[in-house]
Amino acid sequence: MSTPQWKKQARQEEQRKAKERRLFEKKYGLTTKVAVRKPKVREFEEWKPAPVFVRETPNYPSLKTSDVIPCGPTPKRETQKYTGDLIVGIGTMHKSNMVPIMRGTSQAEDIAKMRRG
Repeated sequence: MSTPQWKKQARQEEQRKAKERRLFEKKYGLTTKVAVRKPKVREFEEWKPAPVFVRETPNYPSLKTSDVIPCGPTPKRETQKYTGDLIVGIGTMHKSNMVPIMRGTSQAEDIAKMRRG
């Protein structure tokens, strides 16, 4: 939405008159004089950096386990072996899909007769 022409002209006329008034006051010295500030003279201060924040951390001594708990190398874990008689072997059904073959079933024959579909 744009500004109506009459408002725009009125605003421009007002600004033009204000500019002429400022120029007239400046030309004939009618403006109020502003007090000239004198720069403050300060003594030289050496710059000191702010102190660095250091978090206070309590010191917790480590636990000497050799005094409390007997330490040493742990024995090697025994390998797990199947000792039962239900599973007869392992068959490959598709690519590397390993399946167990159980005793008393025809799983071995079914896996052997499988074809690619």
